[in-house]
Amino acid sequence: MIDLPAAISLIEKNAAPLPPRRMRLLDACGRVLAAPVVSDVDSPPWDRAMMDGFALRGDDAIAARDGVLTLDVVVDLAAGDVTALEIRPGTCARIMTGAPIPKGADAVIPVECTVDDTRGAHAGTKVRLRDEKFRPGQHIARQGAAFRAGQEVLAAGMTLGAAEIGLAAEAGATHVIAAPQVRVAILSTGSELVPTDAVPAFGQTRNSNGPMLFAAVKLLGGEPIPLGIAADKPEAIRAAVAQGLAADVLVLSGGVSAGDLDLVPEIFRLCGVEKIFHKVRLKPGKPVFFGVLPREQAAPTLVFGLPGNPASSLVCFDLFARPAIQILAGAARERWHLPRGRARLTAPAKAAPDRPVYLPCTLVRTARGFDATPLPWTGSSDLLGLAGSGGMIALPAAGTRFEAGAEVEIVIK
Repeated sequence: MIDLPAAISLIEKNAAPLPPRRMRLLDACGRVLAAPVVSDVDSPPWDRAMMDGFALRGDDAIAARDGVLTLDVVVDLAAGDVTALEIRPGTCARIMTGAPIPKGADAVIPVECTVDDTRGAHAGTKVRLRDEKFRPGQHIARQGAAFRAGQEVLAAGMTLGAAEIGLAAEAGATHVIAAPQVRVAILSTGSELVPTDAVPAFGQTRNSNGPMLFAAVKLLGGEPIPLGIAADKPEAIRAAVAQGLAADVLVLSGGVSAGDLDLVPEIFRLCGVEKIFHKVRLKPGKPVFFGVLPREQAAPTLVFGLPGNPASSLVCFDLFARPAIQILAGAARERWHLPRGRARLTAPAKAAPDRPVYLPCTLVRTARGFDATPLPWTGSSDLLGLAGSGGMIALPAAGTRFEAGAEVEIVIK
């Protein structure tokens, strides 16, 4: 049995980013860039209006700064419109947000600055304007103000969220080089388990771990591969494990403790999995297993055996499988683990004498930091206590009672 920090260190040592691939931009949502994106255009590509109004020569406005400016409207310009007309002294263009600034114009006066019922002025009519706060060059986005052609707009290591995908598209990137989606096989073991849509008979229970771990992988941006349920029979578990070992990561729940039907560690060995550790000083989650399967034509498969109790399984996924998946996905180090912090207890919490304890809690941010309230929890099979929690209270192996008001470490979900 090893301590939690040593176990996490071994996982980090044995996990490495998957080789990057070239992929379509829209297939790269949530992926981590392995090569920068360089723009092929200026942004904006030309001077453009930032407001609806009238594009004019600034000298005209300056001359009428303290009064009303009367101009001939010579053209109407919407976004996408272009004109060869030049804005000369005494003239202007009615212009919409996003439209190119015509030649000769160097400022825009907003439509809100029209007077004498000329707000609706169009080409062939006159407009009267008063802008007492006029500044030369106002309300124009200059060509290249955001970025220039040839400029790196997204750096390697960045995660492609919605804004990044939009920026890459503006920069002309139809494809990017990024870390692939991590394929995570999910297997639940136990003869007592039945599918979610079944009505459990006496002695049976629904398979909650499979959907729960599927969701956990999905929320990390991985590709969950559900393998269903394997009964507590060596041949059934071995067949399912062999299938799961083709993925980048295999996450199995159940069968990793020390009972007569806890067959998984031996089956892992028979399938060629090299044990890195088995059992960690942790509550819940003591029986957790981690190993690797070397592969000739691919990166090793990382193998996790999690406890069968649902709450234990989820805690162990967050502490052990999550960082492995994040590393394989090329995530920055600060994203490998759930963030930690300090909080003040609002109610007592009891530590165990021999190992750290992780208790579900609600977290409320206050002016002085976080307040943590332990949730009612009946043990490692209690998902109700974890549902809706904001994180976990991490108590050291002390065997003491932490009273309300004590400062404790927290894991923030």
